[in-house]
Amino acid sequence: MSGIQIRFLLDEHIAHVIRDGLQHRQPEIEVRVVGGKNAPPNGTKDDAILEFLEREGFILVSQNRRTMPGHLVAHLQKGGHVPGILLLRRGYDYGEIILTLQLIWGVSAPEDFQDQITRIPYR
Repeated sequence: MSGIQIRFLLDEHIAHVIRDGLQHRQPEIEVRVVGGKNAPPNGTKDDAILEFLEREGFILVSQNRRTMPGHLVAHLQKGGHVPGILLLRRGYDYGEIILTLQLIWGVSAPEDFQDQITRIPYR
């Protein structure tokens, strides 16, 4: 492990119950939400979100399966990098998602997800 702890940025369409559940279970997890304090405002375009991730070192948690993959490819082709994107699979309850994020935070290093999209919860 790198010694640098994973930090999460929740996309604006992610239920805040996920942030609240993570912080309740593991108060030291840094979780920001698009539209919240020290995060991009609601309505920020995907490419600007990727720039924020790269600059600030956050892994994005999103449901945006439609456009985010293409924006990530374009970002990487321009020489950019991101700490990672975690796309939520459909059909899982909040508890499973919270547990998965807590496990990722506890046992992973930020570089484990660099420049890739990982679908969670794992199957």
